[in-house]
Amino acid sequence: MPTPRHDPRFDSHRTTSPPLSRRGFVAALGGVAAAGALSGVAFGGPAFAGAAPLAADAATLADLGIPLSDVLAIGGAVGPGPDGRPVLWSAVSGDPAHLVALDPASAKTVSSQPLPGAPGSYAVAIGPDGTVWVGAYNTGQLFRRPPGRDSAVQDLGRPLASETYIWRLAIGAAGIVYGCTYPSAKAFGYDPATGAVRDYGTVVPGMSYARSIATDGGKLYVGTQPDANVVEIDVATGASRQLPLPDEVGDGVGSTVYDLNAYRGLVYARFGSAIDGSLGIWDTRRRSWSPLRDKVAGLDVSEPGPGGLVYYTRNGELTGLLPRTGTEVGTGLTFAGRVVNNRGIGWVSLPAKETPGQTLVGLLWRGEMFSYNPKTGAASRTATDIPGEPIPLASLAVGTTGRLWAGGYLNGGLAQLDPQTGSPAFQRFAQTESVLDLGADIWLGTYPDSRLYRYDPSKPWNSPEYSPGPEGTPENPVKVVDLHDEDQVRARASVDAGEHVAYGTLPNTTLGGALVVVAKATNAASVHRPVVTDQSIVSLAYTAGTIVGGTSIHGGYSVPAPTQTEAKLFGFDPVADAKTFEAVPVPGAESVDGLVVDADGGVWGYAAGTLFAFDLASRTVTRRATVGAGTGRLGYHTGTDTFLVLSGGTLHRVARADLAVTAVVDTDATFLAVAPDGTAFLGANTHVYRVVPA
Repeated sequence: MPTPRHDPRFDSHRTTSPPLSRRGFVAALGGVAAAGALSGVAFGGPAFAGAAPLAADAATLADLGIPLSDVLAIGGAVGPGPDGRPVLWSAVSGDPAHLVALDPASAKTVSSQPLPGAPGSYAVAIGPDGTVWVGAYNTGQLFRRPPGRDSAVQDLGRPLASETYIWRLAIGAAGIVYGCTYPSAKAFGYDPATGAVRDYGTVVPGMSYARSIATDGGKLYVGTQPDANVVEIDVATGASRQLPLPDEVGDGVGSTVYDLNAYRGLVYARFGSAIDGSLGIWDTRRRSWSPLRDKVAGLDVSEPGPGGLVYYTRNGELTGLLPRTGTEVGTGLTFAGRVVNNRGIGWVSLPAKETPGQTLVGLLWRGEMFSYNPKTGAASRTATDIPGEPIPLASLAVGTTGRLWAGGYLNGGLAQLDPQTGSPAFQRFAQTESVLDLGADIWLGTYPDSRLYRYDPSKPWNSPEYSPGPEGTPENPVKVVDLHDEDQVRARASVDAGEHVAYGTLPNTTLGGALVVVAKATNAASVHRPVVTDQSIVSLAYTAGTIVGGTSIHGGYSVPAPTQTEAKLFGFDPVADAKTFEAVPVPGAESVDGLVVDADGGVWGYAAGTLFAFDLASRTVTRRATVGAGTGRLGYHTGTDTFLVLSGGTLHRVARADLAVTAVVDTDATFLAVAPDGTAFLGANTHVYRVVPA
């Protein structure tokens, strides 16, 4: 995802890589391992090329398997199924993703077909002839499943060669398939009859994300990120204009038009995120907005049903709305937890006598189906048989006691693994991007909103937001910090700072991360933003009473464009609650990817192919060595006084005494964590491996 400057390490929808082969880790580690955990990092190096070991001491690899597996249904739509009867179509994330059809009467799977090469999709739409269309994230592919029981899924490739994400799809009256994209914030049209693609171009100059799309009355409506814009495009002429924004949205800076639907001359625009937002209705005839309605979840507003009501989830309840009058009607069907958005919603006729007329059906993110019949008021939530799929890693960590943890990508949960067998204890939880295991307490940094949780592993798990425990069980993990109101999105770096825990964040639609310092005794948190002007905090270390932070010039989604040119180091006194210095350690480097403390309390870092020592007293770089190239991660092993650097697709060993660099192995590993006994663990895509030196 190279343009605009888009660092996949900071992306919630980063490209994943295939599992590593055993041969890829018959490597020379020489007994050297990094102290502590290297977590939440993806590297942009080449894939493993099958090279022989590069040093004399071989190591063996134990495949600990797949620690994270669950249902993740994102894009969905309701329409004719394989035999013509209505089904719920859903794109279920996996390796690869699958296009699944569910019978709304039985909640059983009637069809499941792979989407080759695609990890998942937000974009599922049904054509007027019953064709199912899917647009993929990460790969930018467009898929088509023609109607019919035995129809195969067809991969049509990328409609626009430059675009790696198709965020959403909408179908025009003539059957033209319209989509919106990243990284150029484009809209396009695909003609199924001819295969011709029309590129409507970047909808708003300077935007990277065309996040949502709808069509009605010969017009396209496209919403953008990182600034909220709603653009109206004439599908015939291509002429476009920006609609005025609702007064409550202001100038739209730092906002997102996350969802769009359009029916009968009304455009439903949801400003916010997948979790929570404010819904406005644009009247295309009157050219005006309704007042915004808050606490509305995505992803879709239903088509009008009986009585002209549309339905969405508001304040955790499926709610009907008569759009012309603004009258809302509760249904009594409620959804508990943080993630209550529908993943496809529509109207069907069910055969049972107790469901006369039209019934509204939809899916939730973990594959659960819901239904509501307006005539009878009957409502239900039903488990389905959609099987779980392996979840790519988002973090890998080992704590002071040797416990091994894996966090899952895209709200993929958390697992503790047996370090010998790989047997996992899995919990549904947020996308966990950092794990700081200090023994009695485990601190979890999560996406979105850069939230920090404190987990006591000696007590029962109970997450009301994601996976509730038995009634009456105290909440555990406990949310300590939520930076939604600070426009922060990621929590990739954390460190034990004596009487405090500190973590650093990456912003959502702005620039400038936060340093959060939490008192262990009270959970009281102080939030410092900005610490370094327009820079994110991506690495942390602690020594001699000072928190040392490393920054990146990029934001959490690499938008907007950076205003700074060089990454910084900074010092912070957690007792005085104040920054003490900032400096440029490697001129021209865009990110300080890793920080560690050596056996003598000295600070070392890695940035843009350079391993460097930083003296806190003089605040200067005193030693440096070239190790690999580009982005990477850094670890240190006290027992052998040796660094490990994973960079440019190669794992390197560097002796602190003379900075001699040894290439250990070529690898596509993206995660590395090391136990106190020196055992190294590696993660690639969905798999975790234990490396045992000879």
